[in-house]
Amino acid sequence: MFKTINNKRIYFHNFENIDANKKSLLFIPGAGLDYRYVRALKFDHTIFNPPLVIDFPGHGKSEGKGLDSIEGYSQFMMDALEDWNFNDLHIFGHSMGGLIGLDLLNKLHISIKTFVMISSIYPIRVADSLLDAAKSANSMSADFIIKYGVHKRLIGMKNVFPEDKDMLMFDDLTACNNYHTDLSAIRNSLVPITIINGDKDKLINKKHEMEFLNVTCAKKIEMKDVGHFPFFEDPNTLSDIIAVEITN
Repeated sequence: MFKTINNKRIYFHNFENIDANKKSLLFIPGAGLDYRYVRALKFDHTIFNPPLVIDFPGHGKSEGKGLDSIEGYSQFMMDALEDWNFNDLHIFGHSMGGLIGLDLLNKLHISIKTFVMISSIYPIRVADSLLDAAKSANSMSADFIIKYGVHKRLIGMKNVFPEDKDMLMFDDLTACNNYHTDLSAIRNSLVPITIINGDKDKLINKKHEMEFLNVTCAKKIEMKDVGHFPFFEDPNTLSDIIAVEITN
């Protein structure tokens, strides 16, 4: 379904199927990604609504231009969720989406039961070589991310990244690089935080991961033989982990 947010036609994936008596799982995409990244996830339909995604401006089926800051994307999410009521909402942020979720934690005026960062950590420091690739073309940054971020060989992986939208990957990656927050405020959040990272993810800085865990007291779950994209590399195991994590 589509709704108009800030004068732009925005795509809301699976929102028309929300059953208030079931758990709602809202997934916030990583840089350049859109609703398609959750298509392989499978959950018990008697307990969970279908995975929810809101395509950012300029991403996927949404109109407009991509934003240039994590705070901008966070504000967009608040605007997009303003008219929705959830009885049992759990938020999952992948990569860039993890930073957006962090920024939302102490700002969102609706109740969140769980916040999970997937293939994400704070801070995210993007390599200059990746930024240079993104400045040249979306496809070149996709090649870089696939080369270093994907552990298992996946056919057609490049198709999930934008091809013809100007500087979209560069803007998203720059937003990640420029984001700063106070982790002590995150630590005081009443929402439980979990991170799910792959043990083969070369895009996650392990030092930053350890510092984040120490400061926030977040729980960590490590997926075996998985890189930066468990949604594609091992969606069945990721689905099982998510289901167990939010029903326990």
